[in-house]
Amino acid sequence: MKHLIDEKKHQYKANLHCHTNLSDGKWTPERVKEEYKKRGYAVVAITDHERLVSHNELSDGEILFLTAYEAYIRNLPYDGKVDPQSHINLYSKTPENKIVYFTPNHTKYTPKEEWDTLPYHHFVENRAYTAEFLRKMIADAVECGYLVCHNHPTWSYEEESMGEAYADCFAMEIYNHSAGRGEGHSETNEHFYDYQLRHGRRMALIAADDNHNHRAEGDPRFDSFGGFTYILADKLDYGSVIDAMESKNFYASQGPVIHSLTADGDTLTIRTSDAKSVYFITNVRSRTVVHAAEGEVLTEATCTLHERVEWVYVIVQDASGKRAYTRAYTREELAD
Repeated sequence: MKHLIDEKKHQYKANLHCHTNLSDGKWTPERVKEEYKKRGYAVVAITDHERLVSHNELSDGEILFLTAYEAYIRNLPYDGKVDPQSHINLYSKTPENKIVYFTPNHTKYTPKEEWDTLPYHHFVENRAYTAEFLRKMIADAVECGYLVCHNHPTWSYEEESMGEAYADCFAMEIYNHSAGRGEGHSETNEHFYDYQLRHGRRMALIAADDNHNHRAEGDPRFDSFGGFTYILADKLDYGSVIDAMESKNFYASQGPVIHSLTADGDTLTIRTSDAKSVYFITNVRSRTVVHAAEGEVLTEATCTLHERVEWVYVIVQDASGKRAYTRAYTREELAD
C-alpha cells in the first residue's frame, strides 16, 4: 500500500496568497500574523504586488512566514478593459532573495526613492502578455530560487491555450477566495486544471485567500479565512515547509480535511472529515463518484481505477458545498 497523503504526517494550515498595506491590502503584516495565528494557521506567505519583503521577524516557532511576492504581466498601457493578464506567486526557497525582474512600470507599490537600491536579478523594461514571455519569466524565477504558482486564471480572463506558458509552475490556484467571494468571479479553476493535465502538465493545487481586507469580518465579501492549503511537512521550519511544497506534498481546501489517501494496486481510498460527495477525477469518461445517502455523511470512499487511467485527483465536497482537492497523481506514482 502506498500512502499519498499520510495520516501520520502533521498538516500545517497555510495561506499562501496574502496582501498587506505594503501594497494594496489594509492590514499590516503584524495584524496578518495576529489574525491568522489565532485561527490556527501555521504558515503564511505575504505576497505583496511586485514588492519582496522578508518577514522573517514575524516567525516565532508557532507560525512561519515565507518570503514571497506576487508578480503580474499585462500589456501596457492599461486602459481598464477586460484584457487577459497573468499573475504568479513566487515563493523563495530561502528566507532571503531578490525580486526576479525589476520593471519600473510594474512597480508602483515600491517607493521611487527605493528604486536605486532595489535588489533584483534582472532589469526588464517592458513585460508582454505572451506565452513566450511568461515561459521565460517563470523559467528565470525557477533559476533564481523560486517556486512559482499560477494564480486565479479565471479572474485574469486567461484562455486555456495559454496553459503551456505555465509548464514550469509547481502549482496553480484551484480556488481563490477573494476573486470568488469578494468579486464574483466563481474562482474555482477545475476546467483550467483539467486542461493542464490533459496536456501533460502536472502541477499541484493551492487554495488561498488572496486577502486584501478592505471589508470588515462579518461582511459577506470579507476575503480572509476562506481558502487554505494543508502542507504535510516534517516540521515547522523554513526548509521543511519548502521541501514539502517542492515535493507537492500538500492539498487545497475550502473546509474539508483529508486525513489520508492510499493506493493499493488499482484501488484508491480516501478518508476525510464529514463529506456529502467524493469525486475521483481522471483522464477517462468513466469516473467514480460517491454520494452519501440522504441524512448521512461520508468519511471514506474507494475507487477502482480503469486500466486506461493515466492520472487521478480527488475532490471532497461537504454539506455546505465547500471542497477539498488533492493534486493529480500519475499511474506511476500510484504504483508500489
